[in-house]
Amino acid sequence: MARLLKWVRIAFQFGRAGWIVAMRFPGLHKEQRLREIQRWSKSVLHVLQIEVRCNQLPDAGFAGLVVSNHLSWVDILVLQSILPGTFVAKTEVRHWPVVGYLAQACATIFVNRSSPRSARTMVDHTVAAIAEGYAVIVFPEGTSTDGDDLGTFHANIFESAIRADGQVQLLTLKYVDKVSGEVAKDVHFTGDMSLLNSIGSVTRLSTTQAVVHLGECVPANGHTRKSLAQHAHQSIRAQLLFPSPAISQT
Repeated sequence: MARLLKWVRIAFQFGRAGWIVAMRFPGLHKEQRLREIQRWSKSVLHVLQIEVRCNQLPDAGFAGLVVSNHLSWVDILVLQSILPGTFVAKTEVRHWPVVGYLAQACATIFVNRSSPRSARTMVDHTVAAIAEGYAVIVFPEGTSTDGDDLGTFHANIFESAIRADGQVQLLTLKYVDKVSGEVAKDVHFTGDMSLLNSIGSVTRLSTTQAVVHLGECVPANGHTRKSLAQHAHQSIRAQLLFPSPAISQT
Protein backbone atom coordinates (compact mmCIF):
# COMPACT_ATOMS: atom_id res chain seq x y z
CA MET A 1 0.00 0.00 0.00
CA ALA A 2 2.86 2.40 0.85
CA ARG A 3 4.48 1.82 -2.55
CA LEU A 4 1.17 2.29 -4.34
CA LEU A 5 0.68 5.58 -2.53
CA LYS A 6 4.19 6.63 -3.54
CA TRP A 7 3.42 5.85 -7.21
CA VAL A 8 0.24 7.91 -6.99
CA ARG A 9 2.11 10.83 -5.46
CA ILE A 10 4.82 10.62 -8.15
CA ALA A 11 2.17 10.63 -10.89
CA PHE A 12 0.59 13.65 -9.25
CA GLN A 13 3.93 15.48 -9.14
CA PHE A 14 4.56 14.88 -12.84
CA GLY A 15 1.04 16.01 -13.65
CA ARG A 16 1.67 19.10 -11.55
CA ALA A 17 4.94 19.71 -13.45
CA GLY A 18 3.03 19.61 -16.73
CA TRP A 19 0.59 22.19 -15.38
CA ILE A 20 3.44 24.43 -14.17
CA VAL A 21 5.25 24.50 -17.51
CA ALA A 22 2.03 24.91 -19.52
CA MET A 23 0.26 27.47 -17.34
CA ARG A 24 2.87 29.26 -15.24
CA PHE A 25 6.10 29.25 -17.27
CA PRO A 26 4.83 31.60 -20.02
CA GLY A 27 4.40 34.40 -17.48
CA LEU A 28 7.65 33.85 -15.56
CA HIS A 29 11.17 35.17 -16.15
CA LYS A 30 14.23 32.92 -16.00
CA GLU A 31 14.92 33.21 -12.27
CA GLN A 32 11.29 32.49 -11.41
CA ARG A 33 11.27 29.43 -13.66
CA LEU A 34 14.42 28.13 -12.02
CA ARG A 35 12.89 28.57 -8.57
CA GLU A 36 9.82 26.62 -9.71
CA ILE A 37 12.07 23.83 -11.02
CA GLN A 38 13.99 23.77 -7.75
CA ARG A 39 10.83 23.58 -5.63
CA TRP A 40 9.35 20.85 -7.80
CA SER A 41 12.56 18.79 -7.69
CA LYS A 42 12.61 19.00 -3.90
CA SER A 43 8.97 17.89 -3.80
CA VAL A 44 9.65 14.81 -5.92
CA LEU A 45 12.70 13.90 -3.83
CA HIS A 46 10.52 14.19 -0.73
CA VAL A 47 8.00 11.78 -2.25
CA LEU A 48 10.82 9.38 -3.16
CA GLN A 49 12.17 9.69 0.40
CA ILE A 50 15.61 10.70 -0.85
CA GLU A 51 17.48 13.07 1.43
CA VAL A 52 20.07 15.36 -0.16
CA ARG A 53 23.25 16.11 1.73
CA CYS A 54 25.96 18.43 0.48
CA ASN A 55 29.33 19.56 1.85
CA GLN A 56 28.46 23.16 0.94
CA LEU A 57 25.91 25.00 -1.10
CA PRO A 58 26.88 26.53 -4.45
CA ASP A 59 26.88 30.26 -5.03
CA ALA A 60 23.39 31.53 -5.86
CA GLY A 61 23.12 32.62 -9.47
CA PHE A 62 26.16 30.66 -10.67
CA ALA A 63 26.45 30.85 -14.45
CA GLY A 64 28.85 28.43 -16.06
CA LEU A 65 29.42 24.74 -16.72
CA VAL A 66 28.55 22.28 -13.95
CA VAL A 67 30.23 18.89 -14.39
CA SER A 68 29.19 15.75 -12.53
CA ASN A 69 29.49 11.99 -12.64
CA HIS A 70 26.26 10.26 -13.68
CA LEU A 71 24.49 7.43 -11.84
CA SER A 72 20.75 7.76 -12.38
CA TRP A 73 17.83 9.82 -13.67
CA VAL A 74 17.53 10.86 -10.01
CA ASP A 75 20.72 12.92 -10.50
CA ILE A 76 18.68 15.54 -12.35
CA LEU A 77 16.31 16.02 -9.40
CA VAL A 78 19.18 16.13 -6.91
CA LEU A 79 21.19 18.70 -8.85
CA GLN A 80 18.15 20.84 -9.64
CA SER A 81 17.33 20.89 -5.92
CA ILE A 82 20.65 22.55 -5.03
CA LEU A 83 21.73 24.28 -8.25
CA PRO A 84 18.81 24.84 -10.62
CA GLY A 85 19.81 25.27 -14.22
CA THR A 86 19.54 23.63 -17.61
CA PHE A 87 20.94 20.26 -18.69
CA VAL A 88 22.67 18.79 -21.68
CA ALA A 89 20.97 15.48 -22.49
CA LYS A 90 21.05 12.85 -25.21
CA THR A 91 18.42 13.28 -27.93
CA GLU A 92 16.59 10.11 -26.84
CA VAL A 93 15.38 11.92 -23.72
CA ARG A 94 13.34 14.27 -25.94
CA HIS A 95 11.12 11.31 -26.86
CA TRP A 96 10.57 9.89 -23.36
CA PRO A 97 6.89 10.10 -22.34
CA VAL A 98 6.19 13.14 -20.11
CA VAL A 99 9.89 13.52 -19.22
CA GLY A 100 10.74 14.62 -22.75
CA TYR A 101 8.06 17.30 -22.71
CA LEU A 102 9.24 18.60 -19.35
CA ALA A 103 12.88 18.54 -20.44
CA GLN A 104 12.12 20.66 -23.50
CA ALA A 105 10.09 23.10 -21.40
CA CYS A 106 13.05 23.47 -19.02
CA ALA A 107 15.41 24.58 -21.84
CA THR A 108 17.32 21.28 -22.00
CA ILE A 109 20.06 21.25 -24.63
CA PHE A 110 19.85 18.01 -26.64
CA VAL A 111 22.75 16.37 -28.41
CA ASN A 112 23.23 13.39 -30.68
CA ARG A 113 26.75 12.36 -29.72
CA SER A 114 27.21 10.34 -32.90
CA SER A 115 26.75 13.51 -34.98
CA PRO A 116 29.63 16.02 -35.13
CA ARG A 117 27.18 18.67 -36.36
CA SER A 118 24.89 18.07 -33.37
CA ALA A 119 27.88 18.27 -31.03
CA ARG A 120 28.90 21.64 -32.49
CA THR A 121 25.33 22.93 -32.13
CA MET A 122 25.29 21.72 -28.53
CA VAL A 123 28.43 23.72 -27.79
CA ASP A 124 26.93 26.83 -29.42
CA HIS A 125 23.73 26.49 -27.39
CA THR A 126 25.68 25.92 -24.17
CA VAL A 127 27.77 29.05 -24.72
CA ALA A 128 24.57 31.02 -25.31
CA ALA A 129 22.93 29.61 -22.17
CA ILE A 130 25.92 30.54 -20.02
CA ALA A 131 25.83 34.05 -21.48
CA GLU A 132 22.15 34.24 -20.50
CA GLY A 133 23.10 33.45 -16.90
CA TYR A 134 22.35 29.73 -16.73
CA ALA A 135 24.19 27.00 -14.90
CA VAL A 136 24.49 24.33 -17.61
CA ILE A 137 24.74 20.89 -15.99
CA VAL A 138 26.49 18.15 -17.94
CA PHE A 139 27.44 14.50 -17.51
CA PRO A 140 30.58 14.14 -19.68
CA GLU A 141 30.61 10.33 -19.31
CA GLY A 142 27.69 10.35 -21.72
CA THR A 143 25.84 7.59 -19.86
CA SER A 144 25.03 6.56 -16.31
CA THR A 145 27.31 4.08 -14.54
CA ASP A 146 27.36 1.95 -11.39
CA GLY A 147 29.68 4.41 -9.64
CA ASP A 148 32.49 1.90 -9.05
CA ASP A 149 34.72 4.10 -11.18
CA LEU A 150 34.44 7.08 -13.49
CA GLY A 151 34.00 6.62 -17.21
CA THR A 152 35.92 8.53 -19.87
CA PHE A 153 34.89 12.17 -20.27
CA HIS A 154 33.88 13.47 -23.69
CA ALA A 155 35.91 16.65 -24.16
CA ASN A 156 33.57 18.46 -26.60
CA ILE A 157 31.36 20.01 -23.94
CA PHE A 158 34.34 21.67 -22.25
CA GLU A 159 34.84 23.78 -25.37
CA SER A 160 31.75 25.74 -24.33
CA ALA A 161 33.34 26.86 -21.04
CA ILE A 162 36.44 28.01 -22.89
CA ARG A 163 34.45 29.94 -25.51
CA ALA A 164 32.31 31.52 -22.78
CA ASP A 165 35.47 32.41 -20.82
CA GLY A 166 33.65 30.92 -17.87
CA GLN A 167 34.15 28.60 -14.94
CA VAL A 168 33.59 24.89 -14.45
CA GLN A 169 32.02 23.80 -11.17
CA LEU A 170 32.91 20.19 -10.32
CA LEU A 171 30.46 17.91 -8.50
CA THR A 172 30.56 14.32 -7.32
CA LEU A 173 27.41 12.29 -6.63
CA LYS A 174 26.85 9.16 -4.57
CA TYR A 175 23.77 7.39 -3.23
CA VAL A 176 23.99 5.60 0.10
CA ASP A 177 21.65 3.96 2.57
CA LYS A 178 21.68 6.24 5.61
CA VAL A 179 21.08 3.31 7.96
CA SER A 180 23.69 0.84 6.73
CA GLY A 181 26.06 3.30 5.06
CA GLU A 182 26.22 0.98 2.03
CA VAL A 183 25.93 2.15 -1.56
CA ALA A 184 22.25 2.37 -2.58
CA LYS A 185 22.70 0.42 -5.82
CA ASP A 186 18.98 0.29 -6.57
CA VAL A 187 19.11 4.00 -7.40
CA HIS A 188 21.59 3.38 -10.22
CA PHE A 189 20.09 3.39 -13.72
CA THR A 190 22.41 1.25 -15.82
CA GLY A 191 22.54 -1.40 -18.51
CA ASP A 192 19.32 -2.28 -20.32
CA MET A 193 17.04 -1.31 -17.41
CA SER A 194 13.94 0.58 -18.52
CA LEU A 195 13.02 3.91 -16.96
CA LEU A 196 9.81 2.39 -15.55
CA ASN A 197 11.72 -0.46 -13.91
CA SER A 198 14.23 2.00 -12.48
CA ILE A 199 11.46 4.12 -10.99
CA GLY A 200 10.06 0.94 -9.47
CA SER A 201 13.41 0.15 -7.87
CA VAL A 202 13.71 3.64 -6.43
CA THR A 203 10.19 3.59 -4.98
CA ARG A 204 11.09 0.52 -2.91
CA LEU A 205 13.68 2.56 -1.01
CA SER A 206 13.00 4.72 2.03
CA THR A 207 16.36 5.43 3.65
CA THR A 208 18.39 6.84 0.77
CA GLN A 209 20.76 9.78 0.89
CA ALA A 210 22.07 11.56 -2.17
CA VAL A 211 25.54 12.69 -1.14
CA VAL A 212 26.78 15.64 -3.16
CA HIS A 213 30.33 16.92 -2.94
CA LEU A 214 30.78 20.40 -4.34
CA GLY A 215 34.36 20.46 -5.52
CA GLU A 216 36.58 23.14 -6.98
CA CYS A 217 35.44 25.80 -9.42
CA VAL A 218 37.95 25.81 -12.27
CA PRO A 219 38.50 28.85 -14.53
CA ALA A 220 38.46 27.70 -18.16
CA ASN A 221 40.93 30.39 -19.18
CA GLY A 222 44.30 28.91 -20.13
CA HIS A 223 42.93 25.41 -20.73
CA THR A 224 42.30 23.43 -23.86
CA ARG A 225 39.14 21.36 -23.89
CA LYS A 226 41.22 18.21 -23.43
CA SER A 227 43.21 19.57 -20.50
CA LEU A 228 40.02 20.86 -18.87
CA ALA A 229 38.30 17.49 -19.33
CA GLN A 230 41.33 15.69 -17.91
CA HIS A 231 41.52 17.98 -14.88
CA ALA A 232 37.78 17.59 -14.20
CA HIS A 233 38.00 13.81 -14.56
CA GLN A 234 40.92 13.50 -12.16
CA SER A 235 39.27 15.69 -9.54
CA ILE A 236 35.85 14.00 -9.65
CA ARG A 237 37.37 10.51 -9.77
CA ALA A 238 39.51 11.22 -6.71
CA GLN A 239 36.42 12.34 -4.77
CA LEU A 240 34.41 9.36 -6.02
CA LEU A 241 36.99 6.81 -4.92
CA PHE A 242 38.33 8.61 -1.83
CA PRO A 243 35.46 10.78 -0.56
CA SER A 244 35.80 13.65 1.87
CA PRO A 245 33.98 12.89 5.15
CA ALA A 246 32.62 16.41 5.72
CA ILE A 247 28.92 16.38 4.84
CA SER A 248 26.12 18.67 5.97
CA GLN A 249 22.42 18.48 5.23
CA THR A 250 20.86 20.90 2.73
